[in-house]
Amino acid sequence: MNLTRHAKIIEIMEKKNVISIKELAEKLGCTEMTVRRNLDELQKKEFVRREHGYAYLLSPAKSTDYYVETQENAHEKKAIAHAALTYLQPGASICLDSGTTIQQLVEQLPEGLPLSVITPSLTAALSLSSKKDVQVLLPGGFLHHSNRTLLLEDSNALQKYQVDLAFLSCRSFQVPGGAFEHSQTMTTTKRALASIASRRILLLDHSKWNVSSICNSIPLGALDIIITDNKAPEKSVREAAALGKEILIVDPASACIEEHFNAPEK
Repeated sequence: MNLTRHAKIIEIMEKKNVISIKELAEKLGCTEMTVRRNLDELQKKEFVRREHGYAYLLSPAKSTDYYVETQENAHEKKAIAHAALTYLQPGASICLDSGTTIQQLVEQLPEGLPLSVITPSLTAALSLSSKKDVQVLLPGGFLHHSNRTLLLEDSNALQKYQVDLAFLSCRSFQVPGGAFEHSQTMTTTKRALASIASRRILLLDHSKWNVSSICNSIPLGALDIIITDNKAPEKSVREAAALGKEILIVDPASACIEEHFNAPEK
């Protein structure tokens, strides 16, 4: 499988959901026959549908605008973020990924909590600008418009830092694969954030579980803690827990933790 070309096709089609085979071949710099072969492979994985002379992107693989996604599963995201707050200690150094659940964590940070934060998220940085006890580092990069985040210009730029925690997001999650994105543009930044953290915490609501996706951003083995809501598929949750992952299941109605798999001994 040509993962690089597959990811590029998804990236192109996120900007133009319906596209002709001819135009796609021109954008990729390859033959129409090559495009058809790659589209057939993507169709088998239910990313796209190929018709006579054109292809269209299927909704499971479709990118969502940040402000649209903010309204989706809002109660679940708030409860997940509330549970994530319990891992924060005064004076901690953390990475904050982009994403609407991460933004909920930012908005729930208590006043007067001193933190050092590295984040590519423009929305997170703007919210944190009013918190005088929080020091914020924005890494250099290019704006990803629909996600309101920066894509690292230099993937090694963060290696001189070390943080306690990285709070991470994903477009989809699979067991045993881990966290995934629909295109390669987001993976480099997410991997860089994860690589400098002593512990990595993934925040995801139930809608991200078992969704087909193409680019592995954070392998399951690299994740320390997963926080999700009680609508997450029980079978998949238990499979991840059986692999030793610490998993918190929260109730969106009460924002309380219902289950805590592999909780550390106190």
